[in-house]
Amino acid sequence: MSDAIRAFDLVAVTYDDWYNHPQGRQVFDAELKAVDMHIPKEGIGLELGAGTGIFAEHLTGVRRTVVCLDPSGEMLKKAAERGMASVLGVGEALPLRVGVLDFTYMVTVLEFLDEPAAVLGEIRETAKEGAELTLLFINSESAWGDFYRDIGSKGDPVFRHARLYTMVEVEALMTVSGYSVTERAGTLTTQPMETEVEGAITEPSSENGVIVLRAHAS
Repeated sequence: MSDAIRAFDLVAVTYDDWYNHPQGRQVFDAELKAVDMHIPKEGIGLELGAGTGIFAEHLTGVRRTVVCLDPSGEMLKKAAERGMASVLGVGEALPLRVGVLDFTYMVTVLEFLDEPAAVLGEIRETAKEGAELTLLFINSESAWGDFYRDIGSKGDPVFRHARLYTMVEVEALMTVSGYSVTERAGTLTTQPMETEVEGAITEPSSENGVIVLRAHAS
């Protein structure tokens, strides 16, 4: 078990407390909106690194099914408690039948992958031909990127394991892994310490705390 997985196991019990905080709830709403706008409205999808399943729960609907996959058993227990279809596994070797998935998405997961290109390649090989991939990631060039780097350097149990990326770096990873980016967007344009969060969806820039890229397998 990697140190990052162990870290998520240890924080699983309190992980969702952040979303009950007034600022945390606004951040969640902004990120949820950004992901919802950039994944298909119907089909079978995978949230890779789903954690407690809070995003998957809100993104599942009558025509859209989301399966949760995570390497942390403790986090995945929370997803199962939400009633989500939950699979224990890692992105480098997806325990799924080939050709089932219509889309895959990740929410601030890229930052914790040891071999991101290998994971993205495995997703492409496992999903249906031409299936979509959506990544929401912390923008390394933003004030939020500075904030997470700072708490990581000070020993935060989760973010000390994170590696942050720029949009250019993420696009390069996706291209190498066989994807073509079709849509780009950003959100969280307020500072990390501000209690009121600006969650409008904008063109991506250094002002955005998180960026979303939507791509098709090429």
